[in-house]
Amino acid sequence: MAERPPRPSFDDALAIVRAEAPDPAPIGMRLDEAYGCVAAEPVLAHFDYPRFDVSAMDGFALASADTLAASEQRPIALPVLSTARTGAPAASVAPGTACHISTGAPIPLNCDTVLARERAQLEDGMLRLTAPAIADRNIRRRGEDALAGACVVDVGRVLSPEIIGALACYGVDRVTVARPPTLSILSTGDELLAGPAAGGIADGNGTMIAAMARALGLAFERLPPVGDDAEATGLALRQAMAASSNIIISTGGVSVGDHDYLPVALRQAGAQIHFHGVAMRPGKPVLFATLPNGSLYFGLPGNPVAAALGFRFFVTAAVRAMSGLPAESGRPVTVEVEPRPGVTSLLKARSVTCPEGTRIEILADQRSHTMRPLIDADCWLAVDHAASGETRCRHYPLSAPLRDGAD
Repeated sequence: MAERPPRPSFDDALAIVRAEAPDPAPIGMRLDEAYGCVAAEPVLAHFDYPRFDVSAMDGFALASADTLAASEQRPIALPVLSTARTGAPAASVAPGTACHISTGAPIPLNCDTVLARERAQLEDGMLRLTAPAIADRNIRRRGEDALAGACVVDVGRVLSPEIIGALACYGVDRVTVARPPTLSILSTGDELLAGPAAGGIADGNGTMIAAMARALGLAFERLPPVGDDAEATGLALRQAMAASSNIIISTGGVSVGDHDYLPVALRQAGAQIHFHGVAMRPGKPVLFATLPNGSLYFGLPGNPVAAALGFRFFVTAAVRAMSGLPAESGRPVTVEVEPRPGVTSLLKARSVTCPEGTRIEILADQRSHTMRPLIDADCWLAVDHAASGETRCRHYPLSAPLRDGAD
C-alpha cells in the first residue's frame, strides 16, 4: 500500500491548496456579465465623467458677473430666454440673460453658476436677484469624478453592482477578469443508489455542494452518483476528468474503510495527492490532489458537516487563489473553549447581541452528521493552540465571502 502523505495542520493544508492552485486565467467579458468576477487587469476610464460641465440641479444658469450689483435695495432682473435640457448640446446664453436648466444638462456658454429653482424668484419671465450669485455654485465639473485614462479599479477588486455601475458611467463596456473556475460534483455511496425501501438516502451532500458553488457564482455540473465499487469509482473518476472542469469535488469514499475506493482510483489515474487527511475536526479525511489534466481534486468526507467544511475552506481557498483574491485570515475573537491537542476544531457558532455588545455562542451539537445547528449558525469558530501555547480562536463567516473580498 502506498504511503499516505503526512497529515498537515488546518492552516498548512489551506496554504498547500493555494500554492497548488493555478494562477488566475484572464478572460475578456462584457461589463454587464461581470458581476462577482475579479479584475485581472487595471480598469481605465474611457471617458471623462461627467463628460462636460453639467448642472447639479434644476434651476437657472447665468453669469455671476451679471449679478455683482444686486442687492435688496436694488434688485437685478434677468430675462429668461432659453432652456438647457439633458441630452441636448450646450445652449448659448446672451450676456445679461438667464436660462432654464435641468439637472444633468450641459452648462450654457457664458454661464458659470446655477441658481436652484427653490431659491429663485421668477416674475413675468424675469429672474429677480437681491444678492450676487456665487460663481461655480451647483455645477458638476467635467472629469471631476473620473478622467479619461485614469485607473479606477485595481487588479484584484471584486466587481460589485456599484463598481459595474460606475464603470458604465465611465464608458467601460468590457473588462478583463479572472476566468471563474468550473466545477464537477460527484457523490459516492451505495446508499445514494438504493431506493427508500432498501435504506437509500437523498443526495444531500451533492445538493448542498451545488448550492455552495452557485452562491459563489460558479458554473458546475453534477455527475451521476456512483456506488461503492472499485471499477465504477475508477470509471466515474475518468468521466469526471473528461468533463474538463477546473475543480472536481467528490463526497464520500475517501476514508480508510473497505469500500472507500477513491484514493486508489486517484493513484491509478496518475493523480498527485498533496494531502490525505488534515489535523482538524470534523473533516479529518479530506483529500486534495492534482489530476494529470491539471484539474484540482477535492475528496470531501461523506458526513455532511465535514463536507460543508471541506468546501467552505479548502475549495473556497482554491477558488480565491484562482480568482486572484487573497487568503482569508479569520478574525481573532475571545471565546471560552478548550482546544483539542494538535487539532483545529471547527465549531458551529452564532453571533448573539447582548447589552455588553456581540458575543459568539458555540452551538450545542457539534457532531459531524447533525445539520440542524447549521440552520441557526452564522459563523464558524476555528479553535486551536497558538505558537505560544495559548488558545487561539478565529471567526469565519458561515458562507465563503468570495464576492466581498477577504474576511
